[in-house]
Amino acid sequence: MGYISELRRFVGHRPLMMTAAVGIIYDKEKGLLLERRSDNGEWCVPGGGLELGEDQVAGLRREVKEETNLDIVSPEFFTVRANVHMVYPNLDEVYYTDIVYIVTEFSGELKPDRESTELRWFDINELPENIMPSQIDYILSFREKLQGK
Repeated sequence: MGYISELRRFVGHRPLMMTAAVGIIYDKEKGLLLERRSDNGEWCVPGGGLELGEDQVAGLRREVKEETNLDIVSPEFFTVRANVHMVYPNLDEVYYTDIVYIVTEFSGELKPDRESTELRWFDINELPENIMPSQIDYILSFREKLQGK
């Protein structure tokens, strides 16, 4: 059981502040890797909340491995987004600070876990409509960076 699961036993669904590490995983030929969340059906980049005492890059590596089965190499810091509000289907409420990385080096074979129903590569200019609202800004900023804007 992780730190947040243990904490939830005491605070129930009340809002928590958390730090998350997320990875914009990009391959020049395949495109942008997104996962379809099993809880709400929205597309998102892999990542998640850090465990107590966990370094953000270690947390990113752990989350990406859990959610995609990929091992990432040399993640590059991209941006930070604060006040990312989420209310999960079970009514747990969280205000995340997302630490966003760009990942272009990775190995392994894609395999979704229980948190997602599908993993798919998307052309950076043909993204799905139902991307998680809290992530669309930094995904579009990444696209602009690729296009030199």
